[in-house]
Amino acid sequence: MKNYLLIIICICFLASCTKENTIEVSTTNYFYQYFPTDSGIIRYYQADSIFWDANNQAALDTIRYEIKEVIAGNYFDNENEICQRIERYKKDVNGNWIIWKVLSDKRIQFNAERYIDNIRFIKLKFPLNTTEKWNGNALNTLDAQYYQITDVHQPENINTLAFDSVCTVLQDNYIDATRQFYGMEKYAARIGMIYHREKNIATIPTSQGIIIRGGYDYTEKIISYTLNP
Repeated sequence: MKNYLLIIICICFLASCTKENTIEVSTTNYFYQYFPTDSGIIRYYQADSIFWDANNQAALDTIRYEIKEVIAGNYFDNENEICQRIERYKKDVNGNWIIWKVLSDKRIQFNAERYIDNIRFIKLKFPLNTTEKWNGNALNTLDAQYYQITDVHQPENINTLAFDSVCTVLQDNYIDATRQFYGMEKYAARIGMIYHREKNIATIPTSQGIIIRGGYDYTEKIISYTLNP
């Protein structure tokens, strides 16, 4: 009898030991974990920017730098809903973190929203699923841009980090003879955004192939994070 009880206890213990990024998939779960709002969460990213000069059709600059993003606290917006103050920092030449931008996040029943440079975007729709499309610009005056989750609750490796539960949001994917647009973000359960890419370039079709005549290709990839500072 004692051995039987010991086996039951061991099974229960092992079932409760999961990685911090793993979530339990349930049909009644909205999966808010992918857009956490806890004060004190810190995410560190490596950013890579490529800019093309529209005048000489050559790469203008390639820049790499680090970003620190902090959920700095809560406040009530003019709709009397709780938002998070998001502080973004860049490293200067001496290795010091200098505040760069202040954003805000808001997670309500059906939306995860981010307010960037006075423009509000709907980053996620709850409950998460791969069948629904939504206009990420529905709360601003920009042209409609339809987002869709292409994968959810999937493992993912970013740089040296492994995540058990990640959802992927395709934000844009358009190519014609003169323009290329691409946008994608990935979110990890309990951590938040771990990957961002935005591409917007102008092209010229020639007999030798496509020539880029201007635009940018910007990527952020998470390199570390702190959940309980």
